[in-house]
Amino acid sequence: MLVAGLVLGGVAFLIWLGVLPGLRDETPVGPIGPSPFTLEVWNVFEEEEVYSEFIREFGAINPHIKINYTKINYLEYRQRLTDSFANGTAPDIFAMHSSWLPLDEHRIYPAPATLSTVTEFDQIYPPVVAFDFTRDTETGQKVVYAFPLFIETLGIFYNKDYFETANISSPPKTWEELLDYAKVFTQFDDAGEIRISGIPLGTADNINRSTDIVTLLMLQSGTRMNNKLLTEATFDESVSVGEGEEEQRFYPGKEALDFYLAFSDPTRSVYSWNDEMSYSIDAFVEGKAAMMISYPHLIPTIMSKAPHLNLGVAAVPQLKGRKEDVNYANYWGFTVSKGSRNGDAAWEFIEFLVQPENVKRYLEDSRLPTARRDLILWQQQDSQLKHFANQIMAARSWYQGDSFAVESILSDMITSAETGELTVEEALEDASTRVTVTIKKVQE
Repeated sequence: MLVAGLVLGGVAFLIWLGVLPGLRDETPVGPIGPSPFTLEVWNVFEEEEVYSEFIREFGAINPHIKINYTKINYLEYRQRLTDSFANGTAPDIFAMHSSWLPLDEHRIYPAPATLSTVTEFDQIYPPVVAFDFTRDTETGQKVVYAFPLFIETLGIFYNKDYFETANISSPPKTWEELLDYAKVFTQFDDAGEIRISGIPLGTADNINRSTDIVTLLMLQSGTRMNNKLLTEATFDESVSVGEGEEEQRFYPGKEALDFYLAFSDPTRSVYSWNDEMSYSIDAFVEGKAAMMISYPHLIPTIMSKAPHLNLGVAAVPQLKGRKEDVNYANYWGFTVSKGSRNGDAAWEFIEFLVQPENVKRYLEDSRLPTARRDLILWQQQDSQLKHFANQIMAARSWYQGDSFAVESILSDMITSAETGELTVEEALEDASTRVTVTIKKVQE
């Protein structure tokens, strides 16, 4: 009995080891997959439906990664983002405005050099994106902080019915033409009040993106917005042309602001707008303004509010006799939080989004101009967006430090000069000094 027990015990042991066939589970064990995790994505303006297909497709390739997308109202977005960094609950991926890198650089985990798009960055995007979303290290290596899907530039919106009535066949291509058109279209009632505006320009608070329009005029006129080190604002300073006895000094910032203010000055021939009028978008939609300068994301809004409006869209006016076009860029990009536990995976999702075939699908749905050079020709087939796509290579921006503070400062500059509280020169000098303070504060 003892021998039999030992034999049975030995057989059982061998079966347990798997040497002999038996009751042990012989199902082969495969490699253990990556642990599942979730990437939190925060964005503004766009609903989750815009990205749902991309999220599904990325998840099919990476089944261990879940994407949780959250849209946050723009008015709350910046504060919620700031609070999330302060309390350690920042999203893995978040949308960053093109002017925010000075504020957020220390909060970002830059794109890994192993990403294919990093090495191709300058070939994919126009120069303005490198200025806004990259920095050079001491070794000369380019560090990428964000990737955009689109780039908006200012354009001109016009009511074709007004143009046809006036026998004008095309929108203004230069600011000189715009001056003439504004005079033609502006109509006054018997009391001398503006009944129809040629174009809303000249004030701050009741004009959509008034500070961007003034900045565009400054950039086009050759204003140096910053010093070379990007430590000061210099848009109030003169620039020199020529050398020696041929040298001439100009104040392009002053000329640009003065040009803008002329449209709200009742003593000027181009007077077509004032503080008492409704908001510029509303005036245009209601037929109380013949033209308007703004961004293409407004096209669907305008068409939904006024479906019967005979809307025309064109490139923003340029200076007559210019050597090159200059446009003003305003856009967003996706970046990764420094505190993300899955930063490399977050960047992989962004790289997936910015592939040309995915960007095309995104642009078709969002109705926005491309940020990619290689999609400009494709978008030239779109009658409304082609002008904006063509403008991205000449798009410019400037170093603002704290863009929230700067927008308020520039708005104050316009208002103080428009109301006569300060002269144009005084308003420019005050604004430049205040912007320099914000830049230095950010760089401390």
